[in-house]
Amino acid sequence: MTTSGERTLTPLVGRHAERPPRYFSGLAFVLLLVLTSRGLLELVVAKQAAYIVQAAAAFALLLLLRRRAAIIPGTWRPGNYLAVYALACSGLVSTFLTVHRWNMGSATAPLLYVATLTAIGLLLCWGSDVDRRSDAIIAMIPAATGVLLVQVAAATGQQYFGWEELSGTDFGTFGDQARPSGLTGSYLHYPLVLSVLGIMVFGGWVRKHSSMLALATAVAIYGILTSYSRSGMMILALTILVALLLGRTVATRIVAIIGLTLASTIALLAFSDNPILNRAVSALDVSSAGNVGRVEQWANGIASWLDSTLLFGGYTGLVTNISRNFGDGISLGVVESSLLQQLLNLGIVGAFATYWLLVAIIRAVPRDDTWVRAGLVACVLQTMIYQSIEVLPYVALLAIMPLVFTHEASRSGGIS
Repeated sequence: MTTSGERTLTPLVGRHAERPPRYFSGLAFVLLLVLTSRGLLELVVAKQAAYIVQAAAAFALLLLLRRRAAIIPGTWRPGNYLAVYALACSGLVSTFLTVHRWNMGSATAPLLYVATLTAIGLLLCWGSDVDRRSDAIIAMIPAATGVLLVQVAAATGQQYFGWEELSGTDFGTFGDQARPSGLTGSYLHYPLVLSVLGIMVFGGWVRKHSSMLALATAVAIYGILTSYSRSGMMILALTILVALLLGRTVATRIVAIIGLTLASTIALLAFSDNPILNRAVSALDVSSAGNVGRVEQWANGIASWLDSTLLFGGYTGLVTNISRNFGDGISLGVVESSLLQQLLNLGIVGAFATYWLLVAIIRAVPRDDTWVRAGLVACVLQTMIYQSIEVLPYVALLAIMPLVFTHEASRSGGIS
């Protein structure tokens, strides 16, 4: 410790002091691609098997990055593990209450939900349980850039050139091919994945101003806008607003103001009477397509939660897509809000534990990475309005962010 109370970072030693080996970036690219490409996996395996492969890739990538990193002593966060225990225990109690409330002959659906959310909790916990130092960013940023470009290329081919090979068709609001099938399995997952990859790549650009990373960031923004995704557009807008509000330097705030000005000007000039602009603005209109049903689902979800035990869930495994995705067939629908979903499935205890872990991800990223932290805040806020907590690639990408943006020896060295 220094006399001012700040931590002194000791030099990296052993394998942590070396540049990542050449295979590291290639392995990271493969794991990222598998994690984000369930639609591709479903060409060769069943949907349920594809989910399992995705989960394996998520844990493999997380453990690979943890092994690469050196722990900073005195930064352990025991609250993360308590949150995972709370998540699992609330799930078991909620399962018991749900089975008895609904006279269910089997606890398969509730336990499946609890197992899935506990696994997601572990990912978030292991990504942020302690501050680390690592040069893995040198390999991860090129890997993320490559996956980002593959995702946008595939989506563009499907949306504008009629590619129909992949699964997960979702025609969405506009009909026809405006919302085609996705490399991510569900096209609705595509803008979420693209948002986190874009934040990662832009964070790399901030650390070392590379024209390639600037171009990749622009491609990510293009992909989000042309996906007509209000959730993706919300993350973009909130990232800029949060950076403006929480930016620690004048430069950050100036860039945020310029970003807002450019975005507004381009939208008004290029997208006037354009479906992209109309789609973005419609997110604020409760009477727009999709929002009427969403608001109604929120109201019904709140009423159902108030009719439960509150602390624990009375609808475990029933208000989610997870049960249907694994063929159980038991579902009361969705509530289009991750916060409400957790309250209904796991109660206040489970919902609090979930958001504790999400906030821990933000806290684990160095304060100097203002734009990355702003992007993560935007992603967490987005979950309160959209049902993204159960989107495995989205949450897994959030979980690895503190392992990519660490307190490493050189903030800029080696990123290309």
